[in-house]
Amino acid sequence: MKKILFLLFSGMIFCQPRIGEMRALTSTLEVRELAYLGNKIIFGTGGGLSTYNTKSQLYKIFTRDHGLIDTDINTVHVGLMENIWIGSNMGIQVWDPLKQLIVNWFQLDIDKVSGFTNYKNMIYSSVRKNGKWGIMEFIYSNEKIYYRDFYHRDDINDIVKIVSFEENIILHTNQGLIAGNPHKEHPLYWTNPFPNITGDIQAINTNNNSLAIISSDAIYSIKVGGTPEALVRDNSNLSSINYVELKGDQDIFAISDSVLFDIGTDRFEKIYSNSDIKFSSIVNYNSQIWLGSELGFGYLNNSKFEHIVNNEPYVASPDAIYYRKNKVFMADEKGLSLTGWSNLSVNPYLKDRYDDLYMKTINIDLGIYISEKISLDSLIYLSLYNSSTSGIASFDISSNIKLNSLLLTNKEMTENGFHFVVPDIAIDKKRNLWAISNNNKMKPLTVFYNEVSRNISVEESGYILSNESNKISVDNFNRIWILSPSGLVMYKYTGDAMNPDKEIWIEEDIDPGITTRIPFDINVSPRNRLWILTSIGLIHKDLQVSETNPVISTGPLGSQSNLYPYFPSIPFNDYSRIRFDPRDNVWVTTRSSGVYVLTEDGDYWPSINGLNTSNSNLLSNHVNDISFDSKQGLAYIATDKGVSIVRIPFADKKKSYKSVEIFPSPFIIPNMKPLTINGLKDDSSIKIMSLNGLVFRSINKSDIKGYQAFWDGRDDEGNLVGSGIYLIAIYSNKASLIEKVAVIRE
Repeated sequence: MKKILFLLFSGMIFCQPRIGEMRALTSTLEVRELAYLGNKIIFGTGGGLSTYNTKSQLYKIFTRDHGLIDTDINTVHVGLMENIWIGSNMGIQVWDPLKQLIVNWFQLDIDKVSGFTNYKNMIYSSVRKNGKWGIMEFIYSNEKIYYRDFYHRDDINDIVKIVSFEENIILHTNQGLIAGNPHKEHPLYWTNPFPNITGDIQAINTNNNSLAIISSDAIYSIKVGGTPEALVRDNSNLSSINYVELKGDQDIFAISDSVLFDIGTDRFEKIYSNSDIKFSSIVNYNSQIWLGSELGFGYLNNSKFEHIVNNEPYVASPDAIYYRKNKVFMADEKGLSLTGWSNLSVNPYLKDRYDDLYMKTINIDLGIYISEKISLDSLIYLSLYNSSTSGIASFDISSNIKLNSLLLTNKEMTENGFHFVVPDIAIDKKRNLWAISNNNKMKPLTVFYNEVSRNISVEESGYILSNESNKISVDNFNRIWILSPSGLVMYKYTGDAMNPDKEIWIEEDIDPGITTRIPFDINVSPRNRLWILTSIGLIHKDLQVSETNPVISTGPLGSQSNLYPYFPSIPFNDYSRIRFDPRDNVWVTTRSSGVYVLTEDGDYWPSINGLNTSNSNLLSNHVNDISFDSKQGLAYIATDKGVSIVRIPFADKKKSYKSVEIFPSPFIIPNMKPLTINGLKDDSSIKIMSLNGLVFRSINKSDIKGYQAFWDGRDDEGNLVGSGIYLIAIYSNKASLIEKVAVIRE
């Protein structure tokens, strides 16, 4: 085991940030492919591009913060001119390792990239484009890279590997091997170059002089100009091999999920085995074998695997995220992570294998995904979807993550055994935990208080409660709102929820005018407005204290008093969630188009298009959850590719001007980025003045959104001001402040 110097180029700390700016929080523990260049090992990971300097032991990570278009990387390759070719499910990126930036980006309707190869001063990539597999051709000209063409075959459903050998490109496909010269013939006419090799092809690779092919029947070595020579035949381990690497003409290393093999003529040896590690890639660099795995990387040192793992979040694509007291908690079906990083895993990783990674194992099933999270004091409750262990798990996050309790909703036997399916949970004003349960259709509602529980049946509700209930929320009057495809139900209890003195059940239409509006989620805002997300937009109901008539009105209404939903054409679904920021604005997640934000005034922020990968550095348009730092004004957006942290104008209200910051100073104009005045109170106005009090620019409170204001260095007429010292007068009804800033006009 080796200590490494870890340099994370993306971070959670913002240095003088502006509203709308983003940072990425990703996990690079899952290493998918290795390459090498100079003294560096190159990693393609699920959280970005990484490099490890074998001499200085410096480990760097690059994400969207550094120009990557996509961080969910499948494959990496050192191409011509020593550029790094990066393949993902979004396209192909070309990275300049010296300048540390993307020099080319090719989307081209690509939906998967599985590999690259250098061929006659060109680059060929195996890709799936619009659902069809083939090879994509790129040329270098005048030190620039150009896409040339795409050649596909309809009979290929997958290309596992692409290599160059002699005059041919060889493809490892689901149909076996095919090869040909792309300069002479279309891949439609390529054929199997080695028809005498039997068995299913497991892996192929090349070096300068040889080609290694592993089938389920034998291991072959082929020298340039030669024919296949079987090194080993009929070994039971052959069908488990996934990757192969050459160290000589007839000396080969190969890996299965957890075993490293050393192979030669009549030699097939296990030289390292560890059931706790799942290997994903192998390279022979400087006479040393480097291995990537689903949890870090390392190298073989005298039959010992030196495992290198930094202390990063284990959770790479959170289903649920929660911010509390400078700590971020994340959870998915594989485990949990807490800033520090403290990690719990459902997989049995052994802690003594790693120097730096803080990882413990929990012997529970977190289901196929975390459907909801809710906090109570230092506890986080997670509702589990399709878990064999429990319906709800609670964890103490006051320091490291600790399992607190497992709560069992009423269960019933299925053909797959007992499983708990809890799509939603909520906590009421009396600290009772309510759960919707789909694992017993006749008792879909359960309430917990400490270790005591009560299951509520459809019959008890007078058959008002639906056995298809799937969402739940609590209003400010401590009434329980339950959503199902057929509509809304309000439940009110008096006294103890376990043994109520009185119960009221009321049915409520989602939209009395439209019966086909499919509901997806509900949530009650701090202002006691019940928001409902449907298949044709976001609507709301204003609530009142009446137990028999709880809804005052349904909106928003158009000019003809018809219901006119917000976001009517957005593809929401059952996984979309409604969240509220510190200013009670509504945030709605999607799994295909990012996040949409509606302010309390009914305006869209930052526009009707919300936040997505095309208008921001959001890591992915597949968004699972959001949590907020109300003090700093940050939104933590959990995606399937990590967490994007965005500065928002919706922090807690400032009580004074003590925290005002003005940056940059000096302010050099003209400038693409404006001067930022940070830390403003609500209803602030600003005047930019000369030292003798002459006002050059007025910024009215109607022009300021949130706690930041911006100045572009121009006066009220739109002209750039001259170099000098300027006064910035900030004032509201009850406070004022005057600061100075130096302006340099170039």
